[in-house]
Amino acid sequence: MLLTLLGLLGPVLGPLLSKLGVSATIDNLIEAALSGAQAIIAGIQSKASVSAELAVLQSALTALQADTSLDPAVLSDVAEGIRDLQAAIAAYQAAEVTTDPSTLTPIAEV
Repeated sequence: MLLTLLGLLGPVLGPLLSKLGVSATIDNLIEAALSGAQAIIAGIQSKASVSAELAVLQSALTALQADTSLDPAVLSDVAEGIRDLQAAIAAYQAAEVTTDPSTLTPIAEV
């Protein structure tokens, strides 16, 4: 159900956002996030690697970070998102190689 919803939102959301005057880089990030989320969920369900999808999201965030027309507060949030995504990609790639249960720790509360 979620995959179907994400598949339907992707093609519709992009043109709608551009008509509302949303920055093209934000529009691209949203489309990459929707299609990436769909591919990541499908990859996890089928136990396939999702490194390529994570890299696409990272490149969309990097393009957004380079957009100088955005508010500095937004760019600060984007920079934090890039750092988090880079850490997630590194952890995912390490987990693909081997998972050592002794390295698992509880997730910190936000």
